[in-house]
Amino acid sequence: MIELRDYQAELVNSIRNELKAGHKKIIMALPTGAGKTFILADIAKRSIDNGHKVLALMHRRQLVQQMTDRFNDYNVDSGIIMSGNETELSKSMQIATIQTYHRRLQLDEAERNRFFVDASVVLVDEAHRSLSKTYLEALSNYEGKIIIGVTATPCLASGLGMGNYYDALVNGIGVDELIENGSLVPARYYAPSQPDLDKIKTVLGDYDKKELGKRVDNKKLIGDVFDNWARLAGDLQTIVFAVNVKHSRALCEEYVNHGVAAEHLDAHSTDEQRENVLNRLWAGDVQVVCNVGLYTEGFDYPAAGCIVLARPTKSMGLYRQMAGRGLRPSEGKSECVIIDHGGCIDRLGLIEDDVFWSLDGKSLGFKKKVVRKKEKTLMTCDFCSFIFTGRTCPQCGAEVKDYKAKVEAMDAKLVEVGKRKKKYTMQEKRQWFGMFEYYRRSKGYKSGWAAHKYREKFDVWPRGMDDVGPIPPDQGFKNYMKHLFIKWKKQKEKQNYTGIDP
Repeated sequence: MIELRDYQAELVNSIRNELKAGHKKIIMALPTGAGKTFILADIAKRSIDNGHKVLALMHRRQLVQQMTDRFNDYNVDSGIIMSGNETELSKSMQIATIQTYHRRLQLDEAERNRFFVDASVVLVDEAHRSLSKTYLEALSNYEGKIIIGVTATPCLASGLGMGNYYDALVNGIGVDELIENGSLVPARYYAPSQPDLDKIKTVLGDYDKKELGKRVDNKKLIGDVFDNWARLAGDLQTIVFAVNVKHSRALCEEYVNHGVAAEHLDAHSTDEQRENVLNRLWAGDVQVVCNVGLYTEGFDYPAAGCIVLARPTKSMGLYRQMAGRGLRPSEGKSECVIIDHGGCIDRLGLIEDDVFWSLDGKSLGFKKKVVRKKEKTLMTCDFCSFIFTGRTCPQCGAEVKDYKAKVEAMDAKLVEVGKRKKKYTMQEKRQWFGMFEYYRRSKGYKSGWAAHKYREKFDVWPRGMDDVGPIPPDQGFKNYMKHLFIKWKKQKEKQNYTGIDP
């Protein structure tokens, strides 16, 4: 049996203490990547060894398979309750999709229903969903039993706590600690100026989707999403979160039109379509997946090096679920780039900020442990690259020239948020210089062109690289050059419009 990490074992002990205190409905807050399936498997194994029958409820088919595989690692043989699978109800561990199990519970009263699982312990994955009508109707059959839910964000979409159902909450390890111990990779943030969200009404604690879709689905904003991605993360496997199907398809089309292997998926995509796209993503044949609400939770793709938030949200839960998709470590991956086109970072903070979750069902179910002063316009110091607000850099004392004009010019340009900066190895820098040189020769540019482009990207001249020959460009380089071309084209259009000579 796999041995739990210290913080995982502590969480199991905290749950045991809550049970001893008489609490039977417990929800635990555990960030993405903290190993929730290991904890649930450990709880299931102990419960079965003590003679209990256990039921685990999932809301997606792929989660059932993930959980079954993890339980097998703990020598827990599981039956599966899911359409298309043969039911083996004699097993002490049953893993079910909530949709299939809920439908079967409607066939007859529990005591006469052959599909009813008479479990004394019920485990609920992605438990922030467990106050929905479907879950509550299924869970009503287990009053007086032990119900343990787990989620990275124990709050409703409205932000309210979940104390209307659960009677105890256990806070697990924080994202920052998981980054420090290597369980997650750090995020490097880029954030735009606030999009025009004025007068959009709030529905169930978040922006009205219909009106939000109209605000973000325009040619300029869609172009900005690609342009900034090409500049900041053009060589990375990427997951893009859109507002609605139309928006996602438009974003996908923009990537494809620029020669990027991109696909669109939404709730209407068939299981076969989803599996096909994800298999090609894993194989590297697809670089970008644009989606609507599919991969905010329960989606493990560690190779994703970039998350694009093209969807503004007021929901702390949704924001953390989306951004957290890119933090899992993978071979050769040292960080995740998060590009925020929705003002989420300004509104809800950095994902590694500590959050204290509560069961308060009448007000917000979370409180940031580090309260940040609301930042409006983020500036990048021309001298030390420090990110700050105001006229003067607090790190080196340099003053921003033409402050007001510079703020006005930052319409769609993204700036880095936080202190973690991309670090290139000397080998990577040499490769970039070689690709610049290859490009220069193919275009017949003058001999100093490659050095100037290298300096433009790295802020230093390419010293000691006389021995570097031309290197064929990779996809990341091609996307970066597309960004430079788009940037040049926009500047040209602006100069023509204002009458300024180029």
